[in-house]
Amino acid sequence: MLQTLPGADYHDSAVYEVERERIFHRQWFYAVRADRIAAAGAYVTVDVAGESVLVVRGEDGLVRAFYNVCRHRGSRLCDDDQGSVRRAIKCPYHAWSYGLDGALIGTPNVAPDEIDRATLGLWPVACDVWDGCVFVCLAAEPPALPAPESFERFGLGGLVTGRRTVSEVRANWKILIENYNECLHCPTVHPELVQLIPSYRSGSVVEAGRDDGGVSLANRGVAFTLSGATSLPLLPDLTEADRTAYFGAVVFPNMFIDVTGTSAIVTALLPVAADRTTIVTEYLFRPETVGAPDFDCSDVVDFSELVARQDYVVCERVQRGVSSRAFGHGVYAAKDEALREFNDSYLAVRGPL
Repeated sequence: MLQTLPGADYHDSAVYEVERERIFHRQWFYAVRADRIAAAGAYVTVDVAGESVLVVRGEDGLVRAFYNVCRHRGSRLCDDDQGSVRRAIKCPYHAWSYGLDGALIGTPNVAPDEIDRATLGLWPVACDVWDGCVFVCLAAEPPALPAPESFERFGLGGLVTGRRTVSEVRANWKILIENYNECLHCPTVHPELVQLIPSYRSGSVVEAGRDDGGVSLANRGVAFTLSGATSLPLLPDLTEADRTAYFGAVVFPNMFIDVTGTSAIVTALLPVAADRTTIVTEYLFRPETVGAPDFDCSDVVDFSELVARQDYVVCERVQRGVSSRAFGHGVYAAKDEALREFNDSYLAVRGPL
């Protein structure tokens, strides 16, 4: 029998410290949808496994990222998770100010000849955008951006955020991804989901007869809702097969993408500790849909959050179980293939302890 990761990999703080250094601080990390910082001066702060990163839209329209740290005495610059400034980011401690490109532009009561301003801009963080999704990487030499090419046909870059939710889950980030990667739990944990996606009743995440990675919605549904129906319009340029299916993907190490005919759902996993994860979920729709005066995406959000809460309950249950001294390893069943592949990829990146 093939064995899962050992129990310590899910709860040991020493393992988590290795993950912070070798995975979250070296790989591309999904941060935010670009439409949340659409205007010049708009910013968000993102916790990248303990490192606060400031993502800001410049006056030139470019998105940049910096460590959220003043170059003078190390003060934290921005506390809010989202905000806007006019032309400069000002430190609350000594009022040093930085342009939206990170350059140091103001040092009150410090003469120009006392310091070399040109060398004291904010410390930069690598930043890139794929289909409206902003990624950051703390590595000095970032790897290739992990863009899921099979999802490019959905045009996520043309969608905007209609709703955003935040959840705190007392479970290791890998437990959440493992749960996402298998459906042996679906008939027991998700009675509503298996009504919407009948193939999940078999415990498999793939559907026989499909080679596009999708699974069919019941009764030719087009939405991730309780009934599969919605008043929301379809996403543009989808094929008939795409309109009536659900597609999901994990982007290593901290992103889920879920697409149906009328919406896309992008989820960021933000590890807080070995046994805690913050989950930020962004619900995406066509711009004209979100801009309509009667826009209401509650049917999509309510169903998705129901399924998510069901997952969080069992993931927290797993977290408590794997912390037992009795749990050395679990085992993989045949339908755990995607879970096993994720863990193999994880170990290849993490390396030996």
